[in-house]
Amino acid sequence: MEDLSQHLLDLSFNSLAAGCTDLQICIREDLKSNILEFIVRDNGHGIDQEDIEKVLDPFFTTKENARVGLGISLLKEAVERCGGIFKIDSLPRIGTCVQAGFPRDHMDRAPLGDMTGTIISLITAGGDMEMVYHHEFNRKQFYFSTEELKLSLEGISIQTTAVLVWLEEYLSKEIKALRRGKDEKFGRAG
Repeated sequence: MEDLSQHLLDLSFNSLAAGCTDLQICIREDLKSNILEFIVRDNGHGIDQEDIEKVLDPFFTTKENARVGLGISLLKEAVERCGGIFKIDSLPRIGTCVQAGFPRDHMDRAPLGDMTGTIISLITAGGDMEMVYHHEFNRKQFYFSTEELKLSLEGISIQTTAVLVWLEEYLSKEIKALRRGKDEKFGRAG
């Protein structure tokens, strides 16, 4: 995959396929500590302990219409290529948590990529799923919650074109400002 947002999208679609209704995507970037890490946590049906190792095998998949399951194995390979940390924890009927950490300045680390597009894609595909996106850059933070946005919309669907267009502009502006490191306050969406 060309950038990390594609890995995040793949993990999140796995969460949707596992029946999650709550999804959290947390990203932390710290230039001083030379870290870029992310966590994807869901409340889907989870993975049995004996199947944890299997999901790392590119030739294993639980999807009926697929012959291979490359997503998680490609992410693990990308992390290992940079000397980073990869961890997957899961409990049946509780959910799954995938964590990946990279040395931020490693020459083989893919760029973060289009997080705005990733979030919009998940909202479009997620139906009634609630999602939290939390992004920290050098200790400055941006937080977005579909639940909070839905409350402020007072009954208007988050999936309407007008809301998605506004949301795409809002997310793009806030994420770009955060990653530029400006001293702006980043409040909650809504």
